Amino acid sequence: MMNWDYTMNGWMAGWMWIPMILVVALLVLGTVAVARNMSGNAPRQAEDPLDIAARRFASSEITKDEYETVRATLKR
Repeated sequence: MMNWDYTMNGWMAGWMWIPMILVVALLVLGTVAVARNMSGNAPRQAEDPLDIAARRFASSEITKDEYETVRATLKR
């Protein structure tokens, strides 16, 4: 009977690590993306400055005069 040797030696064994590293990296990146999305820590889109001023006016952080000044400045 013949003895089949399926072991890889030399440079072929080194090339086998690349797909395994890529698969592990994709799994890690996918897990991080899903966890970030579920926890609400996803990057937020920039908020409109007028919306920020309106929210601050509504919560009494700024006065009506300050709000009107900001609004007039931003409308230019």
